Amino acid sequence: MLIRIMQATASIVMLMLCPFTQGFVTSPIGRVNMGLQMTLSHHHHQVDGFGFKRDQIASSISAAKSNILQQQQKNKRKNIFARKMSDAAITDPGEEEKKGFLGRFKAGIPPANERKKLIPLALMFFCILFNYTILRDTKDVLMITAPKSGAEVIPFIKTYLNLPTAIGFAAIYAKLCDKMEHKNVFYACTIPFLAFFTIFALIIYPNSGWLHPHAFVDHVAQILPAGFAAPLAIVRNWSFAMFYVMAEMWGSVVTSLLFWGFANEVTTVDEAKKYYPLFGMGA
Repeated sequence: MLIRIMQATASIVMLMLCPFTQGFVTSPIGRVNMGLQMTLSHHHHQVDGFGFKRDQIASSISAAKSNILQQQQKNKRKNIFARKMSDAAITDPGEEEKKGFLGRFKAGIPPANERKKLIPLALMFFCILFNYTILRDTKDVLMITAPKSGAEVIPFIKTYLNLPTAIGFAAIYAKLCDKMEHKNVFYACTIPFLAFFTIFALIIYPNSGWLHPHAFVDHVAQILPAGFAAPLAIVRNWSFAMFYVMAEMWGSVVTSLLFWGFANEVTTVDEAKKYYPLFGMGA
C-alpha cells in the first residue's frame, strides 16, 4: 500500500513538472499523454488515501488535450484566412501594375536634397550649351563674310591663334587651381568670357567699321606677297578673329572643363551615376 501511494505521488509530481522541463517533451499534447500513460500505468485501481480515481485523472487530462486541440485549430484557421487574403492581394494584376507604375514614377523623382543641386546644374548646363550653339554658328559667319576675308582664314586662326591661346589658358588655369577654391576658379574663368561677349555685342561690333584698320592693311598688302592675304585678313578683322577664338575657347573651356569640374565638386558618386547620363543626353 505504501509503495502504491509513493508511486501515485511521484506520478502527480511528474505531471506538474512536465511543463517546466526542456528537451523532455516538446508539445503540450505530448506532455499530457506522458502524464496519462504514467498515471494509468501506476494506477490500476483506486487510491483511497488521497481521494483520486483513475477515471477522474483521465477525464481531466482529456479535457486539457481537447482545449489544446481547439486552440491549435483556431490558430490554423486564422493562418489559412490570412494566407488567402495575401494571395488575393498578390493575384490582382491591375493593382500590382498600378503600384509598380507609381513606384517607378516616384523612384524617378529626385529627393529634395538632390533637387537643390540638380535643378541649378541643369539650368546652368542649358545656358552654357545655348550660348555655345549661338557662338559656334556666329563665329564662322563673321570671319567668312568679313571684308576681304573668306574661308581660307579659318585654318590660320585655328593654328596661330586658338592653339597658343589654349596653351596659355591651361597654364593660367593650373595656377588658379593651386591658389583658389574650385568654385572661385569657375567664376574667375567664366566672367571674362561673359564680359567680352557683352562688350563685343554692345560696343565692338556696332563700331567695327572704324575699329578695323582697313587702310593700314591695304597699304601693307601692296608690299607683301599674295600669300599673306589670309593673315592680313585676320589683322584687318581683328575683332571678329578675337570673337572666333573666344567662341572656340567657350566650347573647350566652359562647356567641357569648368562645368564638369564644378559638377564633380557639388555631387556625390551615386548622384553622378544617376544624373550624368541625363546631362549627356541633353548635350
